[in-house]
Amino acid sequence: MSKENVETVRGMYRQGDPSRFFELLHEGVQVDVSRMPLLPDYPELIGGKEAALDLYRDYWGTWDDYVLEPAEVIDAGQDQVVVVLQERGSGKASGAPFERSWCVVFTLRDGRIVRIEHFTERREAVEAAGLRE
Repeated sequence: MSKENVETVRGMYRQGDPSRFFELLHEGVQVDVSRMPLLPDYPELIGGKEAALDLYRDYWGTWDDYVLEPAEVIDAGQDQVVVVLQERGSGKASGAPFERSWCVVFTLRDGRIVRIEHFTERREAVEAAGLRE
């Protein structure tokens, strides 16, 4: 199943089109941003598809010329996939450009994303998925 999960995750990254990601979210998805908060007014743990959609839409809506690309997709075995992301864009209000790298651990069940964990460092994400560097 892990190779299928890797291909599922890899296939959801389409430039400027988050619809595949949104479709893959399980109704009860849990999003943990405690190690890397995206927006200040959201809790560290978000439960449910609608709440997750709100978070990501609000976050992506703060940027112009926004690009989010997987730099590395790692098969963590069983039901987890680690993704190292490259993100860039400019602030809608300020116009200030930004670029950074961060990581996500996706947990999938029956081809749907049931948990998302955000990390600032690759090492943290890999270890959280039970792998060693």
